[in-house]
Order: sequence, then C-alpha cells, then structure tokens
Amino acid sequence: MIFFTSDTHFASEDTLIRENRPFKNSNKFDKYVLVLWNKQTKKEDTIYHLGDFLNYNSKDEKSWVKTLSYVKKLKANVILIIGNNEQRVIDKHFKGNFEQFREFCIGLGFKDVKIDDEIVINGNKFYLNHYPRNHKNEYINLFGHTHRTTGLWKPYGLNVGCDLNHFFLYSQDEILRILELKNKWWDNDVDNLEM
Repeated sequence: MIFFTSDTHFASEDTLIRENRPFKNSNKFDKYVLVLWNKQTKKEDTIYHLGDFLNYNSKDEKSWVKTLSYVKKLKANVILIIGNNEQRVIDKHFKGNFEQFREFCIGLGFKDVKIDDEIVINGNKFYLNHYPRNHKNEYINLFGHTHRTTGLWKPYGLNVGCDLNHFFLYSQDEILRILELKNKWWDNDVDNLEM
C-alpha cells in the first residue's frame, strides 16, 4: 500500500501555534503522529512525504538531524519529496548539493529522497511535488506546502497536507476515493470553479 502526507514540520513549536494543532508541545505531536502512522502502515508499505518533514529556520539550526532521524521510528518505507524547509537544509549544510543531502537521508533510513516524482496507481498518473504551483497537465497533482489555507481540492489535484486529514496518512485507496468525488462533483461545481 502507498500512503501520502506532507507538512508535518516535526519538532516545530511555531507550527503548532500557526496551524492551531491541538497539542501541548511538539514532542507530544511528534509522538502522536509517529504512533498513528505505524498503526496505519505495514513494513512493506511506502509513505510518500511531500515535503517539510522537518522545520528549518534559525530556531532549528541544531535539531534538523535529530528530526530527520524520526524516520527510524517508522516501520514503513519513507520517500521524501523535498519541500522548502529541506531545501534550506540543503543550501545551508550541503552547499546546495541535493545528492549529498539525499545520500545523508538514505543513511538515516529514508528509502529515497527526490525533488519530485511520478507514479501510476490503478491507471491514474500522479505527479508528486511539494508546491501546488508546480502542477503538471495530464497528471493528478498531489502536493502540500499550503497546509490548510487552500483546502483539499484544486482543479489540478489534491493537497495531502497532514493538517487536512487529522494527521492521518492518506492511503492510495483514500486518494482514489477522493479522486472520484473530485471528478464527479467538485470539478463540475460552478461555485467551486469560481474560487
């Protein structure tokens, strides 16, 4: 089974406040999410995390390695699509070298790290990327970055941010179910298209 999520911003107190996450502190959030995901997945499953696994700014200067190491606590295989926070780590600690960052993360336990990816599920072509603005025609775009501000649905795809799904992973079956709703109802609703 394949699962999707984005924008966990593990170890970030600021994100708890900004996103109104109902947790006393980031440690409680982090533990809750890791346990939740391990209940949802099996060892042979894959989680595509579409960016901002971690938070990186001046407050996070020393915690980024520890935060990326959370991958060891997950039983499923994790493929990380880089977001803006991972890009900050690449620029600051790897001199902009994506391949060095990728190898570092694989050494920590990630199955792979990519800038973006394309996959096919039940004949549906998906483009996986952190930024909604980088969508591709002829694909169903799965993205993150905007947290809740843009909602789940866009004519070109779906936002898989963890805040939109009560921190649960989106399974491939759930994505296909939502896609049916998108195709049947949301893409044809004149009121939706005026947004």
